[in-house]
Amino acid sequence: MNLASPIAIADRPLARPTLRSSLIFLVPFPELILAFWFLATGAVIALLLDLPFSLPSGNALAFTGMSYGVPLSLIGLLGAGLVLARQTMRLAYYAAAALAYGVILITHFNIKMWMSLINPRLWDGLYWQTDELVRPLVDLAFAVHRLTDSALPAGEHLYLFAFLAMFAGSIIVHSMQAFIVFRKVIFSAMLVHVLGALAYCIMPAVGPFLYEQGVNGLESARQQHMYGGYLALADGGRGWIASKGSTFMFAAVAAMPSLHVGSSAVFLHYAWRHARWLGVAYVPLFVFIVFEAVATRWHYWIDVIAGLALTALAIAITTAVFRRIEAYDPARMQPD
Repeated sequence: MNLASPIAIADRPLARPTLRSSLIFLVPFPELILAFWFLATGAVIALLLDLPFSLPSGNALAFTGMSYGVPLSLIGLLGAGLVLARQTMRLAYYAAAALAYGVILITHFNIKMWMSLINPRLWDGLYWQTDELVRPLVDLAFAVHRLTDSALPAGEHLYLFAFLAMFAGSIIVHSMQAFIVFRKVIFSAMLVHVLGALAYCIMPAVGPFLYEQGVNGLESARQQHMYGGYLALADGGRGWIASKGSTFMFAAVAAMPSLHVGSSAVFLHYAWRHARWLGVAYVPLFVFIVFEAVATRWHYWIDVIAGLALTALAIAITTAVFRRIEAYDPARMQPD
């Protein structure tokens, strides 16, 4: 047996990129398939349980203090940069990927809103007991918040800002640095929302703010708004969703698992592996998000662990899906 043969094959220069290979590399088939599979799943759930499917209204984000202008501005800047660079194929990818991500987010928030109707049994009592078992860690989360709040003038806003900074940083850096990595970041983030929405319905929970108030006044006010909607939904059922769902859908409350932590872990993972300087910058933001998820009493510690496990699964699936696509990366292909 010639032991050198596999090495010789592996070292052989790859063929010049063709139109077919470029399409395989650039067309978001996995992203679109995932999005429309998830939409079909949501449609089946809605049909079987007679649940109204909602589209977000113009003021659906008002309770967060943020408008649609934030994500749309980021998309617009990326698109303008690609137009100026004459990257037509990549611009087409961004448009299709944005569509797929939008479909996933709308389906995700509909399922999150339906949670109490799909599975009305709540597991908050059990999760609260697990938090009481690790009470020193809960108290540590409170201490981390107080330290951050005393050091930064807008500490109460940092929970959302830290996440948005990681999201925007990953989109900008990976899209400019390594396109295949950018695609994997997007697909993993999509998977976290897909898997997370389905996980909400397995052992659902509202959150530890049912038992005690967190130390972030801004997030506590949001919790009261969201919990009020949750109670109104429980009282009004499907009719309430049909009339109020478009306004309320982004304010649906669900604790298990923590997708704030899970999505942040996606951004940290790819930054640490492919843009170490960015990963180093993300570490304090990620650590803060983990502790703040508990300090705000949005989440139990077990929600954080579940969110990280969900991220590990999403990254493993993404790695398997993109293994063959990576072979068509123009950065790896050389002329004969």
